[in-house]
Amino acid sequence: METTSWSLHMLSEILSAFSTEDPDNLRNVLNRVAESVDAEVAAIICNRSIDWCIGLSEDDQQLLLEELNNQPSDITIRSGILRTCWAPMGPMDLLFVGRLGERFDLEERSLLRAMARSIELSIKMLRAVTSEREARKDALLQATHDALTGLPNRRMVLDRLQAAVDHLSVDSSLLTAVLFIDIDRFKWINDAYGHSAGDQLLIHVSRVLKHVVRHDDLVGRLSGDEFIVIIRTSHRDDAGQLASRIIEEIRQPVNVAGSELSHTVSIGISFAHLGDSPSTLLENADMAMYQAKALGRGRHSTFHSTMRLQAQQRISLEEALGNAVQNGEIKPFLQPIFRLDDKTLTGFEALVRWQHPQLGLLMPAAFLEQAEDSGLIQEIDMCVFASACAVIASWQQIHGLGNLRLSSNLSARSLADPRVKVHIKEILESTAINPASVYLEITETTFVDDIESTTATINALRDLGLRLAIDDFGTGYSSLLYLKRFPVGVLKIDRSFVSGLGKNPEDEVIATTILTLAKALELEVVAEGVENEAQMKRMRELGCDYGQGYWFGHPITIEATDVAFIEPLRQAPLIP
Repeated sequence: METTSWSLHMLSEILSAFSTEDPDNLRNVLNRVAESVDAEVAAIICNRSIDWCIGLSEDDQQLLLEELNNQPSDITIRSGILRTCWAPMGPMDLLFVGRLGERFDLEERSLLRAMARSIELSIKMLRAVTSEREARKDALLQATHDALTGLPNRRMVLDRLQAAVDHLSVDSSLLTAVLFIDIDRFKWINDAYGHSAGDQLLIHVSRVLKHVVRHDDLVGRLSGDEFIVIIRTSHRDDAGQLASRIIEEIRQPVNVAGSELSHTVSIGISFAHLGDSPSTLLENADMAMYQAKALGRGRHSTFHSTMRLQAQQRISLEEALGNAVQNGEIKPFLQPIFRLDDKTLTGFEALVRWQHPQLGLLMPAAFLEQAEDSGLIQEIDMCVFASACAVIASWQQIHGLGNLRLSSNLSARSLADPRVKVHIKEILESTAINPASVYLEITETTFVDDIESTTATINALRDLGLRLAIDDFGTGYSSLLYLKRFPVGVLKIDRSFVSGLGKNPEDEVIATTILTLAKALELEVVAEGVENEAQMKRMRELGCDYGQGYWFGHPITIEATDVAFIEPLRQAPLIP
């Protein structure tokens, strides 16, 4: 009766120990097991390793594991000969008990086997509870954290924002700032290298953010290429300073898909006020981020109330832009380019305009950013290029205009698309324009993010007979590299240098330097933004080949161009 009562007491202790996962309780169980049979050693062996043990040194434990297969009745350890009892706990696990002295009798072995079964049941229960707990933990992690980066997801970010706003009613001594971080031109990485490379960049950005912020700050990923940082600070300027550090850190080159990229982020900042909703805070920071993009990307901006109206206008514009190409609202305008030495017409640059049904004629600055972000810029590029090629090809049939040139802008996103060669080739063939007369204008800063990804595309365009014109030359910081690597035929001096001629000595020095460089490389030069006769004459004196600007003609429709510039040449008498 005493043995049964004692065994039930032991079972209760065993169940209690395994339900709490307290190592001290587990050691206490083993002590009680050993005490029940006057033993010095007890161990629980699971999957051929010792989980818990009392009375054995590390060397003796290793010796015990080596004897698992044989399960001898005696084992010699440092202290002497250990009499053993191996009590099974299922097919793989064992309760081992040993003592220095007499062997275990039948009643003791029976008691130890009963204890082993109790421990076996307790371990199974513990494993089931642990498994369920881990499953709940994983489910909670998946529900609150991003699978790719491991950062808190939108749900957790919103919860933390709500807690921060609620805390303002208790303590308003600290400001809560939200930094909305968006990777600039992230879609281009996916387009050029695939989603695996995009994932690499996202992981890199998440690591940079966690490295830059303080331990108590929250870094989260909202979706796609959008990240969030929540900080509490006593000074408003701290948020802007942190944003600047983030921008600078992410700007550092990183190897993605075998290419070294230097990427940028745009950051919007909003501050929490009592009564704000988490969604409102995110929307405000998002609007400020778009303002940062509009200012040139790779910078930060802080929310103010006027941005909400701008955001509404932007959304409306983006929706309308989606149908603009199909509706024929995207129009090519042509601006003439003249040779400076004899003032003869050389060609035209094709420029895009949007004939909006309600807002009227929109200039590129009003919609190109939205076109780039949405991916519509590629369709717009090809629409303008096709229309311009068709009309220039028809004018080239006029006597004396066979060498008429066309310059057409190619956006960075179009350049990053490997399919652009196919589209351009189809347009060249369908319009029958002379490829040698076609120049694709690309701004210097187009290549800054990743020059490697565009090399193959540019070489493919060269194989079609096209050449490049580098627009706004001198405003970027990789000019000479482009001239070395790409088939450049024309440099276009940025209007900011032309406008300073005669007023700013530095502008004249820059213009002269560009012209000297171009002559050494046997490149032609177009002066952009020529607005008066003095600028035209000075550029001609400096040796510039061509001029473009309001002095020669404003950008106008194809129909107006035909009347103003082509028709007079049709009517001109032929010189024998």
